Amino acid sequence: MDVLLDWMRLLPRVPLSLLLVATSQFTMILLGPASYRAHAQTRAASDPIKCVDLSGNLRRIGDQPGTRAVVVVFLSTGCPISNGYLPLLCELAKSNRDRGVEFYGVVSDPSVTLSKAREHRDKFEISFPVLFDGSGELRLSLAPTHTPEAFVLDRSDRVLYRGAIDDLYIRLGQKQEAVKQAYLSDAIASAVAGTPIATPKTKPIGCRLEDPSNKISLGGITFTRDIAPIIQANCVSCHRPNRAGPFDLLTYDDVSGHARQIVEVTHSRFMPPWKPEAGFAPFRDEQRLSKHELSLLQAWVENGKPEGDIADLPIPVQAVDEWPLGKPDLILTMKESFPIPAQGPDIRQYFVIPSELVEERLITAIDFHPGSPQSVHHASFYLDTKHMGRQLDAATSEPGYEGFGGPRFQSQGTLSSWFPGMSPHRLPAGMGRLLQRDTDIVAEIHYVATGKAEQDRSLIGLYFAPATARQVVTELQVGNKRIDIPAGDAHHLEHAYYTLPVPTLMLDILPHMHVLGSEMKVSASLPDGRVLPLLWIKQWDFNWQGQYAFMQPMLLPTGTRINVDAWFDNSSENPLNPNSPPKNVRWGDDSTDEMLLCTFQCTCKKMTDLEDLVSDQQRYIDNSSKTKH
Repeated sequence: MDVLLDWMRLLPRVPLSLLLVATSQFTMILLGPASYRAHAQTRAASDPIKCVDLSGNLRRIGDQPGTRAVVVVFLSTGCPISNGYLPLLCELAKSNRDRGVEFYGVVSDPSVTLSKAREHRDKFEISFPVLFDGSGELRLSLAPTHTPEAFVLDRSDRVLYRGAIDDLYIRLGQKQEAVKQAYLSDAIASAVAGTPIATPKTKPIGCRLEDPSNKISLGGITFTRDIAPIIQANCVSCHRPNRAGPFDLLTYDDVSGHARQIVEVTHSRFMPPWKPEAGFAPFRDEQRLSKHELSLLQAWVENGKPEGDIADLPIPVQAVDEWPLGKPDLILTMKESFPIPAQGPDIRQYFVIPSELVEERLITAIDFHPGSPQSVHHASFYLDTKHMGRQLDAATSEPGYEGFGGPRFQSQGTLSSWFPGMSPHRLPAGMGRLLQRDTDIVAEIHYVATGKAEQDRSLIGLYFAPATARQVVTELQVGNKRIDIPAGDAHHLEHAYYTLPVPTLMLDILPHMHVLGSEMKVSASLPDGRVLPLLWIKQWDFNWQGQYAFMQPMLLPTGTRINVDAWFDNSSENPLNPNSPPKNVRWGDDSTDEMLLCTFQCTCKKMTDLEDLVSDQQRYIDNSSKTKH
């Protein structure tokens, strides 16, 4: 644990707020400015691809740990050329599985039911996941013309290769004796190696994909084929028994009974709960419906909510009620249950949970199990090595203590926040988050009333990194304690910035304002003059503030300036304004105060660089209340 020992030497001169551990769980891929710009442009034009496979498993394309490339091949149940390639495709999927390649087949034929697609998969013993594109979402995104047609994508759905699997077929009905150019295999190898693909596009030869009918205008949308996959991919993780959703969305009757409400909340983007705008950095676990999916939902309701053929109904998404990463190495429990009243305002309560660790450990993952899922809106976790939270807890008669916007003490770091629908992920090999011995974890839990009295006693699961892990992750803060928001100003702009003193690998981003906040934009200005857009919260909501993990960590060079622009509405027209009439507002912890803060979880390849970053951040934070940013 030599790196841990080096890190511990920093403790006497590190500000408490900097001894923070990583909150993101990623494969560490260093993303350069040019490729990042391409990613951002792609994400502006498309939405995250989420599908349910023929076995009922939710698939987020490109979101698996260690993914270097994604292969998507459009298949047909009746095309002899497509079927003839299936053994080769199974071999390619198997041989590339350990190289970080996700491999999918897609059935997107309007004449094929889902049950027929499953029969075809079993008959030909297809060993890789097959997606049933009932609504045509994948087909619209990639625009294939034939089966089989192959696509190689990067983790953000950018097409690196499209076309034939190889050159065996010269034309329909005529093929060579042997393959001379293995287009798909070569493209996969180049994508995994990160080198340019020699032939990025070829002509596919096979059976033509017929243009699908315009279901939206012709009224052919059904629940079983078009709507159920959307609901399964985006809603059922929360809207099922013992989860956060206030009602289930598992059956036709469930969805039909809430259909107009679903259209309203999805079109307003209130649901799924995802605040970042498209076109900035791609994030893990994005929850955003595409325009096509929104149109399908609305047209389905307007056309009378037809149920459709039961043979098209997907297998229900498999529920994971236990710990999805396996049993944690350490399970922490709230000391006693907390009573939640049947009605009243939201509650933000802080609970002190001793870790009782006898030695420092690196943490590779964290998971959270709310004791009352429908009452717990979200949770955040602070590290308290000084046991300050115990004093605050002892001063109250109820379990824990109340607070707003922070734990009311200077924490020594945080663990990742939890929101309904989030999936836990392990950090890549060699990376961990430092948890010192005898540290208390102070859990901030945001409760909402459900109409009946509830009791909550939540669990926190911690997963230890192996003893060989060496890379420690810390926190980087960009903030401005000199904010001064005039009374009556409905769109007041404040700024904050920070310049990186060393190359820094950015893992995630956590914006923070209070109830006057209305908008925040974050970008990175590179030393060569280029600007990378990182985050835009166009409609800030204090109750839905999130911690957003970059799909791929970004290695930003020395001299990069992180820019944070934040707008505040301090007018009387803001119904959330705590002051009536409005008053000038400055930085502070109370609900009547404001903040401008953006936190990044990050690390450095070299321990010396990490030391320099920590020292520089200490000076920055010490001066933040003295120097106007």
